[in-house]
Amino acid sequence: MRTRVYVDGFNLYYGALKDTAFKWLDPVKLAYQLLPAGYSVSKLKYFTARVSGIQDAGAPARQQAYLNALATLPEVEVLWGNFLSKTIWRPLSNLPVAGRQIHTPNPVTMPAGDHPVSGPTQTLPVGTYHQPAKGTKRRRRRTRPHPDAVVTEVHTMEEKGSDVNLAVHLLNDAWKQSFDAAVVISNDTDLVTPIRMVSVEQGRPVFVVCPSGKRMAAPLAAVATHKRHVRTAMLRAAQFPKNIPGTAVSKPVSW
Repeated sequence: MRTRVYVDGFNLYYGALKDTAFKWLDPVKLAYQLLPAGYSVSKLKYFTARVSGIQDAGAPARQQAYLNALATLPEVEVLWGNFLSKTIWRPLSNLPVAGRQIHTPNPVTMPAGDHPVSGPTQTLPVGTYHQPAKGTKRRRRRTRPHPDAVVTEVHTMEEKGSDVNLAVHLLNDAWKQSFDAAVVISNDTDLVTPIRMVSVEQGRPVFVVCPSGKRMAAPLAAVATHKRHVRTAMLRAAQFPKNIPGTAVSKPVSW
C-alpha cells in the first residue's frame, strides 16, 4: 500500500528525542516499525525550521549534520518553516513577592531591595526562595500570575509554519491521490481538521503517531484511522549508522 509519512520535526524532537541518546534517528526506519506489513513508504516529508544558536551555539551545526543524514535517504523531502527568536516581558508567577512562598527543592537566597522592572519599581522581601533541582519536571500551573508578580524580560523561541505546511501537503497529496495511506507523526491538535478531511471525508487511512509517552491528544485520537505511539525500543532500532557509509556524514559527538 503506497504510504506517505508527514513528520512534524519539532514535535517529534521535543516529544520523543530531546534528552535521549536517540537523536540520530532514521525516520524511514521508524515509519516502517509503525506500519503493518504490506505498507510501503513512497515519500516522507519532514517539516522543520533552521534553529537559532542564541541559546546553544552548537545547535545549528548539529541540526545541519542531521539534515545531511536525512539527505542520504531518497524517500525524504525536507520542508521549511521559520524559527523566531525574540524577547518579551512576562510576569514571574513562581517568584513570590510580599512574603509569598514556593515549596520546591534547592533553596536559593535572593537579594532583597528595589529592582527595576517594566513599570513601577518592585521590592523583593528578604527571604530564601527555591528553584527546582536540575531535571525536575516543571509543575503545570493552572492559575494566573499574582497581580503583584515581578515582571522580567525573557528570551523565547518559537517555530512557525510547520503545522500549516504539513496540513497543506497532507491535503494536497490526498486530493492528487498520491497515497493510499498516510502517517502523521505529531501530537499537535492544530492538525485535527486536515486529518479528519482525509480520514473521514475522503476515507483514506491515516495513522496518527503520538511522539511522546503521554496520551495522544483526544481530538487527534478521534479522527485517526489508526493510533500509534513512538516507543523507546522503536527509536533504538531506527538509528542511522554512526558514520553513514559512502558519505562524510557522522553523528554529532555530543549526541
